[in-house]
Amino acid sequence: MIRELTKNDVEAILSVGHAMAAESMFPGAKMHEERARFILSSILGESSVFARGYFSDEALVGIFIGEVSDHPFIDIKIAQDLFIYTTPEGRGGMAMARLTKQFIHWAEEQGAYVCKLEISAGINDARAVTFFGKLGFYSHGSLMLRELS
Repeated sequence: MIRELTKNDVEAILSVGHAMAAESMFPGAKMHEERARFILSSILGESSVFARGYFSDEALVGIFIGEVSDHPFIDIKIAQDLFIYTTPEGRGGMAMARLTKQFIHWAEEQGAYVCKLEISAGINDARAVTFFGKLGFYSHGSLMLRELS
């Protein structure tokens, strides 16, 4: 079942966030629960935020949180993801495709000119690029990283 995420879902979102952090490109890094709880409590329910989750047997297994905001220099709105993740148990089905299509539709309704997705967690990135490519996204530019000591 896909439904809107609310402030009542913060603990479930945090649990999924822990799973994402453990699987990400930042080995040993822990999620900052206090900050994440504050941010989620601040944005969930806001009109400029898309927050939906996929539940399987009442467990949250897929999340798509995004926003629409004004470009700082150009008179357009941009839709972008804030947090996309599917737990290993939730992978392989159609839920993330449905969530993404719902995000695109929502972004269009908000007047967004373009949707941007950042695929950089280091969790099956190539597979994610292929997946989102099938939904009409394409690579544009580059995300440059430099590890710091």
